[in-house]
Amino acid sequence: MSDTTTSTANPTIGITYPKTNDTIIVGKNPIYYTASDGSGGQGLSHFELFINGVYVQKASVNTDGTNPAIYITVDSTMIGKTIKYYLIVYNKQGKLKISSVQENIYIKDKPPTAPTNLFASFTTASNVTLIWNDNSANEKGFELWRKDIGTAGVIDYRRIKTLTENTISTTDIGLSSFSAYYYKIRSFNSSGYSAFSDEVSPASSTGGPWNLRAEGIGDNLIRLTWTDFVPNENGFILEKMDTYTSSFKQLKVLAANTVTYDDVENIIAGATYTYRIQYFTTNYKSPYSNVASAATAASSISAPKLTATGRIGTTGMQFTWEVPSSAKSYDVEIEWSTDGINFSNIDTIAGDTTAPPPPYTHTKADTRTINRYRIRLVISSTSNTYSPYSNVIGPL
Repeated sequence: MSDTTTSTANPTIGITYPKTNDTIIVGKNPIYYTASDGSGGQGLSHFELFINGVYVQKASVNTDGTNPAIYITVDSTMIGKTIKYYLIVYNKQGKLKISSVQENIYIKDKPPTAPTNLFASFTTASNVTLIWNDNSANEKGFELWRKDIGTAGVIDYRRIKTLTENTISTTDIGLSSFSAYYYKIRSFNSSGYSAFSDEVSPASSTGGPWNLRAEGIGDNLIRLTWTDFVPNENGFILEKMDTYTSSFKQLKVLAANTVTYDDVENIIAGATYTYRIQYFTTNYKSPYSNVASAATAASSISAPKLTATGRIGTTGMQFTWEVPSSAKSYDVEIEWSTDGINFSNIDTIAGDTTAPPPPYTHTKADTRTINRYRIRLVISSTSNTYSPYSNVIGPL
């Protein structure tokens, strides 16, 4: 019941929440109350809020005569403490009424905001790496939940990991190729839990969100590319396997948003090199990416030369190429671009070391755009070994 005191001469006020021994959270907490003017009065004028005996604010009656919203606002420095408060209501005749004092109001932290953009992908055949956005500044940790659907039926969602605050990535290991896995995550603190993120299932392909790839270019360069899936990393740590100890050692610290690196450090012809990468923030290092390897060519090989021969009909673009004499066994990888920046593979054909290649016709060219082409030789697809790229021809 409210602590309303009625008078025909004075306004009345009663508080219903928060009352003595109630709990409020960091932020804005509404005060629920009832108030009215005395019999025959001209209406209410305004309210005053006092916290711990100190005047805090004045709230005027709304223009339509309704009572205003009044809030107790507390910050994180008050967590674990208690306050007391009361309201004073005034009518237009200057008469007032003081509410009863509500005491021992305990302040706790607000529950954290739910993490979002949960993403899951296989980084090996049996490991799934998960990443997400941490949207709270006050979580104490995260709970990762998983559901399994396999030959034994459905194992419903249960908590599989508890992670520390500010974590934005983890890896779930030892999974079976005969089961499907689904994940969701939530944050928590002393006040409770956030809502769960959306449910996600990992992609079917290996390589993970990193998709780290290594290519041997000629006999003295390894080119590395990867996907930067984190919006707030400070940078990347690239590691290279030591060929003598078979252990990884740091090769380079790279700036944030980097997605490619050319390794020319101690690269020799006919050798295989292995890499992995991780991102870091101010106080966190991610799990490692997938491991990627590539080999350099056994001997020096220069880039092929591409020559345009013209258009064929309305959609055909035709060109030919010359390969260096040092190329003894190879395929030809053909790439196409309509902006001169982003190239995509459109064909890989067997190379002929005994005769010049016949003109190649791209029959699906878009005559409404500017078409550009380049090629490179695939020395070994199993060891990711390539020649340098040819010149770019176009626009055609």
